[in-house]
This record gives sequence, C-alpha cells and structure tokens, in this order.
Amino acid sequence: MPVAAISSLTGVTAPASSPPTSAAGGFAAALREAVEKVSDLQHASGQEIQKLITGESDDLHKTMLAVQRAELAFELMMEVRNKVVQAYQEIMRIQV
Repeated sequence: MPVAAISSLTGVTAPASSPPTSAAGGFAAALREAVEKVSDLQHASGQEIQKLITGESDDLHKTMLAVQRAELAFELMMEVRNKVVQAYQEIMRIQV
C-alpha cells in the first residue's frame, strides 16, 4: 500500500511543499509535526475508550476506528524511524 494511502487513513500527512529554511530544520520540524499528530491520535483514541467505558458513548464502531487510526499511525511512525536508523547505519558504514 502506498504511503499516501496509509497517511490518508491515519491523518498523518506530509508537510507542506514549501522549501524549508534549512535542511536540518525542515526535517526536524516535519518529524516533530508527525510525532505530535501520532500523539494526538493516541490521545483521541484514549478519550474514545474512556467515553465507551464510562457509558458516555455507545458507539463501539467509532471507538474502534479511533483505536485503529492511532495504531496504524504509530506503526507507520515506527517504520519511518527504522528506515532512518537503517539509512544512518548505512552512511556510517561508508568508508571515506
């Protein structure tokens, strides 16, 4: 499944296409934004679960969707992290 399709399901989107002021600042800002969105999805998931448990909501479908969105966003974030670590390790193996 393409990343665009996954990101549309999770609500985590790529940063705007405007050029960043510096490469490191742009990547750091994009990473920070993605982590914040994942955190927001997990928080919303927790709220939906709490509403279901306390009886404020009886919509199990909505709760399960919130949980799945948060789970998928977290898994996507972890895969991106793994790829970044792999790329860093590959760069460190290059002999100069």
